[in-house]
Amino acid sequence: MGIPQLLQHLEKIEKPKSKVYPSTSSSGDAPSRPAAVIDGSALAHYIFNRYIKSLSKDERIPGVLGFDYTSYQRNVINWLERLEFGFEITNIFVDGHLPSYKTTTRISRIQTTISSLSRLRTLSPSLIDLTKGNWNPSPPFLIAAFSAAVRKHERFGRVLKTVPGEADAFCAAAAVRGGVDCGERLSVVFTGDSDLVVYPHSRRSRVAILDDVHFESTPDEGAKVKVALWSPWNIERKLGGREAGAEGGVNEAVTIMKFAWCLVVKDTLRSAKVVSSGKGDCLGSVNVSAEFKREYLLPDVGKVVDGGGGGLVEILDSRAAEVVFTSPRFRALCHPPDGGDGKEVEVYLPVLLEDVTKSSVWSVGKGIRKLAYRILFGTEATVVEVHRKGESVNRSYLKLHSNDEDNDDGSMLGVKELGEGLEELVVGVILEIVKGYLDKNLQITDIDVLALLAAVTSSPPDQKETLPPVTSLQWTWPRAHILSQLMAGVWSLYLLQTVTNLQPTTDIKLPDTIDTTILSKLTTLPPLLPTTIDTTRFITIYAISQDRRGMSKTAKKRARKRAKTSEGQDTAGLGVDGLQGIVNKVFGKDVGGGVAGVLGIVEVMRRGEEDEESEGGEEEVESYMGMTVG
Repeated sequence: MGIPQLLQHLEKIEKPKSKVYPSTSSSGDAPSRPAAVIDGSALAHYIFNRYIKSLSKDERIPGVLGFDYTSYQRNVINWLERLEFGFEITNIFVDGHLPSYKTTTRISRIQTTISSLSRLRTLSPSLIDLTKGNWNPSPPFLIAAFSAAVRKHERFGRVLKTVPGEADAFCAAAAVRGGVDCGERLSVVFTGDSDLVVYPHSRRSRVAILDDVHFESTPDEGAKVKVALWSPWNIERKLGGREAGAEGGVNEAVTIMKFAWCLVVKDTLRSAKVVSSGKGDCLGSVNVSAEFKREYLLPDVGKVVDGGGGGLVEILDSRAAEVVFTSPRFRALCHPPDGGDGKEVEVYLPVLLEDVTKSSVWSVGKGIRKLAYRILFGTEATVVEVHRKGESVNRSYLKLHSNDEDNDDGSMLGVKELGEGLEELVVGVILEIVKGYLDKNLQITDIDVLALLAAVTSSPPDQKETLPPVTSLQWTWPRAHILSQLMAGVWSLYLLQTVTNLQPTTDIKLPDTIDTTILSKLTTLPPLLPTTIDTTRFITIYAISQDRRGMSKTAKKRARKRAKTSEGQDTAGLGVDGLQGIVNKVFGKDVGGGVAGVLGIVEVMRRGEEDEESEGGEEEVESYMGMTVG
């Protein structure tokens, strides 16, 4: 969120206090550790942004596009463990729902992302070059990876909650509760949002900005945490705001809110007077809008986290939570209360690394998502999916009632007779992608399918992977687009899996129109979404199958012939050159499955193409799907 220049102005009124923890009193008492309340969503992006800054220009493209979720998760736990030397982590909250008054802001952010994507596409029309667009897209499953890493941790997993609102409001409420209930111990909110100081606070609650947290270590004193702490209580007192009675009471921060409002509406005269005088005398007549006040109401953390939402907040991923908490069954848990009758519901789909000249990647998995929506919202509701279309934000209206002419019935969920070791539903997503290209008479090659299979295939434990290094030369727009289609389809499966997992603990009922045998297959999906798709394995297939000059005339001719032959056929019935044939090859007895099997097939195909090229002509510069990469 953030309010322009808020902390810079407040610093002239009350500077933050620099502290080092753990601290030992002069009497030699045991080290004191304040309570730490962490905005998990802010921390997830903070650690990612630090990672980006550490990359060189050459590392940035493969580092961002081939993002290593496993390494990122290690960094998350490492940061929390280092903080734990100086603080006791009592709460980690993750955004699980954004209120309706954030709609304009959300649409604006989506449009900004699309515009950045479009500019990048224009500046680097063939190979993706993030250095030209000066834009580093966030990995699509960043919060999911953060939450999964924390949940697996013995200590931190117990305090992580995905809340039905914005995390910062719950952080402020938990810090206030801790600052009132814990005597002389401080309760500190760790966040990236400056406007945490605008919320009500207790005398013993503080705010720490993540950029101001530094880890130190000396041979004599060991590990320490140095941090700058803001005291909203003291700032409010200096501005002349009222205090709420008792020593441990809550200060409503009315004057700070009025000052923040002046910055938002650009009342520079009044805000300058406050800064120069250090007092809020001139703020008495300021009328803050009701909507702005509403943003800083404190939720009842105990009621939501420990009460009706206890089970949900401990299992939901941030993106899935947004959908779940919008449903009629769980809307009452939201903070602030979410109005509406539930008949028309907006679902915001992230902008992935898509080619803006092509259709939205979210056409993949639409039937799967509709199954999830029917379970959550019933068959009478309409879901409005907000996603990219062209270079603008688009709204797609999905009717959830049963219709004989509606072919979005989940029929793509799975392929028969798959080899052992690969989840049937994920292959069903790949099949849907292949069918989408063939239906539009667009080219898709065996290499594309093998790359998708490699992305979702893990090697057996006894097989060692030796993958060649990934470079920026492999990242073309068609490849990024098809990988994002896979991500959209797998996330759709994950949403459906999340919704069906709610059944045992809630009164959610399945509509009669849903085939329950499909839902039983969801148990094969791994619980952690980021491990389902391995970007490095995906791009490696292209790295070993063709050089940067692209495909040969022979290879392109063969691919066009396959597409023409397959046109009009039922994709599930393709022969050995189609998806089922490739899957059978990957898991044949002589291959043994896993990434090694995929790589082995690619090597055989490449040798065959090289033999034909030696007989039949030189290579062209134009690459697959018409993109120039050389």
